[in-house]
Amino acid sequence: IDNPTTRLKKEEWSRVVAVIAQGASWQFKGWQYSDPVDLFSRAFGFYIGLDGASIPDELRNWNVKLGKVSRDRRGQDNVCLASFWNGLEEFIAVHKQEYMK
Repeated sequence: IDNPTTRLKKEEWSRVVAVIAQGASWQFKGWQYSDPVDLFSRAFGFYIGLDGASIPDELRNWNVKLGKVSRDRRGQDNVCLASFWNGLEEFIAVHKQEYMK
């Protein structure tokens, strides 16, 4: 959901299972869980960066899985995609087991 602050009711925030991080905490301004450390203890965090590019410093302190895509080898994007889905499945199995039924 783009801009969840306008689309989610307070009781719906507990159902969020994943967040794609851009690498800056301002992304979460106005969110119910606006502190990234708190947010990524409640939802699976994933960051997609370019292979060889530096990782934002702020991101290093968050519980976020890193995915890399190559500018030149786009056929390898499926590795990043699989990393996201495998990570999400593991997160749900541990933290949100009620969704595995």
